[in-house]
Amino acid sequence: MHDYLLPKPPGTTGYALHRLVAGLLDGAPCLFADKGDHLVLRADRPFDGLAARPVREVATGDILAFSLRACVGAKVRGRHRYFPTQDWRARHEWLGRQGELHGFSLITVHCSASIARIDKGEKMFTVDDTQFDGVLKVTDAARFEAALRTGIGNKGKAFGFGLLLV
Repeated sequence: MHDYLLPKPPGTTGYALHRLVAGLLDGAPCLFADKGDHLVLRADRPFDGLAARPVREVATGDILAFSLRACVGAKVRGRHRYFPTQDWRARHEWLGRQGELHGFSLITVHCSASIARIDKGEKMFTVDDTQFDGVLKVTDAARFEAALRTGIGNKGKAFGFGLLLV
């Protein structure tokens, strides 16, 4: 598994980024993160011509700095509800629960939240956009490596959410 760096066309966001990544991968699922002037794509397959770096190998007990952009919320009566953007406690608790599922515990974390508007041509929708940065401890290397491969959270991965960068 490698992270590939792809220069990003200026001003490309939201659904256009989704289409760009989907086209590059022939529709295969892929985690990616928008880093401003470039995208980070995480994939098992090689991409000739793109700078690549192997995803860090981890062991139980490792302490790592991390970055994660996630769509954070909860199911209420079968509907997905987002937390108020100023509710950092609910966001920290959400990430703590994700850590229990994915083999890590939080040492320290900072988050900032906003609402992202995704323009899909004739249809526009909004998603929670929370940026987490912090330090974590790996408690289960196998589950953590699975999280590196499949991402964190279940919403917005097609739009650049869920890629855990360490």
